[in-house]
Amino acid sequence: MLDRVDSARMDSRMELARQWADLVKEVRGVPGFQHFQRPLRASELFEAAVHGPVVAINVSHRRGDALVVASDGVFSLPMNFTTDDVHRVALTYVEAIERHQSRLAALEESAVAAQLTPTARRYRAYQQAASALVEAEADMELELTSTLAWLWETIARPVFEACGLGTPIGEGQPWPRLWWCPTGLLTLLPLHAAGRHTEAGQSAMDRAVVSYTPSLRALIESRSWERSTAEGAMLHVAMPETPGQSDLPHVGREKQLLTALFGAECTTLSGPAADRTTVRRELSRHRYAHFSCHAAAHSVRPASGGLLLSDGLLAVGEIASDHRHRDFAFLSACKTALGGLLLPDESMTMSSALHYTGYRQVIGTLWSVRDAVAADVTEGVYHGMREGGVFHSDRAATALHRVVRRLRDVSPDRPSHWMPFTHTGP
Repeated sequence: MLDRVDSARMDSRMELARQWADLVKEVRGVPGFQHFQRPLRASELFEAAVHGPVVAINVSHRRGDALVVASDGVFSLPMNFTTDDVHRVALTYVEAIERHQSRLAALEESAVAAQLTPTARRYRAYQQAASALVEAEADMELELTSTLAWLWETIARPVFEACGLGTPIGEGQPWPRLWWCPTGLLTLLPLHAAGRHTEAGQSAMDRAVVSYTPSLRALIESRSWERSTAEGAMLHVAMPETPGQSDLPHVGREKQLLTALFGAECTTLSGPAADRTTVRRELSRHRYAHFSCHAAAHSVRPASGGLLLSDGLLAVGEIASDHRHRDFAFLSACKTALGGLLLPDESMTMSSALHYTGYRQVIGTLWSVRDAVAADVTEGVYHGMREGGVFHSDRAATALHRVVRRLRDVSPDRPSHWMPFTHTGP
């Protein structure tokens, strides 16, 4: 017989369940939320894959499985890895990147100290920091290369072959599409760049244009959004100098590019003018947004991360509270597509937050990127999206793919230069 404590707990759970059911019913009564918490129908699943397969990866302690959604059906592909394997790879990968980032910060601090009070001791400290950075960078490149090879052999190549994407795309052939919908710690890993990049044709980017989607429903809904009717075209948020952060001298290149492409339709908020209130207001008035600034990622509470503006942090949660249909956002900032470590399935990155709030196409980064590289990628992407004086936001994925492949071909053994950039959206 249940004692009084157990009975009270059961009554409490039943009451909470009733409250939850009432809340779900209330949400479904709101226009646009009638499918809230409901599974997708088979026809809707196939609709998600109308332009290419969507692949969700499930991982357990026994094995992994790829759930492949194609336009004509759904199938499961057993995979030879477990939760422990993914945890090991992800931890080593993140540690290598963080070690490099911390030593880069130490070098910047030593350089500033040596300039302010030049002494032999401070110069020696700077030289030691520079030597440690070189070592950490070499270790990082090796670890990134190893991670990409593991992702290719273990996950990406079997999936691509099962989806009929087993051979590289030749010159002049149309590029197929594929979307990753990762789960767990796989959300931290660069599935889009999986491959053995020193071997011709042995990578994901040689066989398809690869994008991400937070969910199948998000992908389906984003395709049905109406085009933005905002009065302004491009909003450029530029922070070449940010308190407590290194300067970004190449922000000026991005400003010149956007001004040349959009002319009077480009609104630039730079320096002190790029405060949180103004940026949030102007985001609602423009169809496109480009951020040239620093960002802060929070590995445990991703919603606490965000963009560093003149008066502080514009958090992910603040941006996610504004739901309007807009067309394109380019986050030329660090760690804007990086998720959380504690609850990776529940994490909200800056890229996914912008996508959920109404931006159909979002380009972000997995970690800190070099200022000059970000400017190079920006130039290549925008020129690839513009034709005949018209800006085509739906070309974001293919434009990014083209630029990243070009950078990869120049330095296949230095993945940190080209693999951080990601595309989210249809």
